Amino acid sequence: MKLSAQLQRRLSHGGNATVVTLLVIALVVMIYGVADRHRLRLDVSSDRSNTLLEDTRKKLSLLDGEGIEVRVTAFTAQQGKKDSYFKNRALKDLLQEIDHHSAVVATQLVDFDRERLTAEALGVSDYGHLVVQRGDDRVDLKDRDLFRRTGKGAARKLEFLGETAFARAASQLIDKRKKRVYALRGHGEANPENRDPDGLSELARMLDQENYELEPLDLFRDRDSDEAPVIPPDASAVLLAGSVAALTPPEEDALVAYVARGGALMIWVDPRRPVPTILDRMGVTVRSGIVADKLVVFPYPDRPVPRYRSHEITKDLADRSLVTVLSHIAPLMADDPAPNWARYRSVLETSRNGWIERGGPQEGGQPLYQPDIDGEGPAVMAYAVELQPDDEGLVKPGKRVSRVLVVGDSAWATNGLLAEGPGNATFAVNAFRWLLWDDARLSIVGQPTRVRRLALTERDQTVIRWTVLGLLPLLILLCGMTVWAGRRGR
Repeated sequence: MKLSAQLQRRLSHGGNATVVTLLVIALVVMIYGVADRHRLRLDVSSDRSNTLLEDTRKKLSLLDGEGIEVRVTAFTAQQGKKDSYFKNRALKDLLQEIDHHSAVVATQLVDFDRERLTAEALGVSDYGHLVVQRGDDRVDLKDRDLFRRTGKGAARKLEFLGETAFARAASQLIDKRKKRVYALRGHGEANPENRDPDGLSELARMLDQENYELEPLDLFRDRDSDEAPVIPPDASAVLLAGSVAALTPPEEDALVAYVARGGALMIWVDPRRPVPTILDRMGVTVRSGIVADKLVVFPYPDRPVPRYRSHEITKDLADRSLVTVLSHIAPLMADDPAPNWARYRSVLETSRNGWIERGGPQEGGQPLYQPDIDGEGPAVMAYAVELQPDDEGLVKPGKRVSRVLVVGDSAWATNGLLAEGPGNATFAVNAFRWLLWDDARLSIVGQPTRVRRLALTERDQTVIRWTVLGLLPLLILLCGMTVWAGRRGR
């Protein structure tokens, strides 16, 4: 039977429309598949809270450099619980980010209810557990390490701490031996166990992330009664966090003996406070007066904005223009010329408009530079000192180079100023990394931030998936059929 010309035309137009529709559907499915395999990672949160912190990425790169496979196995939360979906989604997102940034870390999210054999093989008996393994080394993180509830009443919420916990586990894999930093006490120093604004509990927490332990040490009480004060042999570094009273001669001798065997030392001093005599022996002097500058952290006249000098500790801070806040700072000076066994490097200084304030009239509550009274700037706020083994120096021949950091402020790393200064946390952690010869870890240290996450239920995700794969192609098909029907009626 021969078809009429009109019917042939209608079939031709309808066939073309159908073919175009099918091609569009195939194209959408192909684009979705490619996008699913090669996702564009874009964090649009204001504080980039959904992207791994630079410090975490640095540790992953160190693990990659060692080339030994690391397995991260996370177990799901208990189904049916109120926060189970949020917990599982947060863990999945973290594992995906870790996978994306590391070549040696293999991650797996295991359904605890359905894959009990995997849990039993790893000796895991609770929900929400995370296991990090590298060879025979293993770190276990429980649900309480990964999640924390904050707030009260209606404002109470669940906070995800998984990245912080994983970064700590990575530090333990990078350096199996926990390094102990002793903070001297007994002379009015800041206390690492004190949670008040003038305590060092936050610094202790950050150092714990690096597998460093900040532990108080009283040289008179923490010893046998018949022995002279001595720095314990397991000390990786010693912190003298601003003494109010002077150290006794036996304590000074203990510090000198520790440095003589290549020990690392960090000393914080304050204006008009006792200064340990070991500083004079290594060629560093605390000058009279207080550091001042025209550029200050508003509205505090005793908080000049430091200028970073070229040093490993401050490189990342300078690149990111992160300000380290110090207050009421004692000016420092090093021997010039330096002895052949010592190397002095200025770490923090004032600008060229800075000076050493020693009194005199003020203008509007602000100090003024007076050449006949004040000291000329720029003024040094912190020195990094390297003491070479030498018969004439402090370090005995055959021992390792001793690293010392001297800061003219004892409050800069306390709980109060760590929260105020954008660069204080990074400066503090990097200072200890440098002291302990962990230069490869130097990076920007990010404070834990509130997670801003788009929380979708499984039903929401299903709706979105079928909207993309089903509804949109169906609309295109309907449009094609409408065009075909319209042309058929002509």
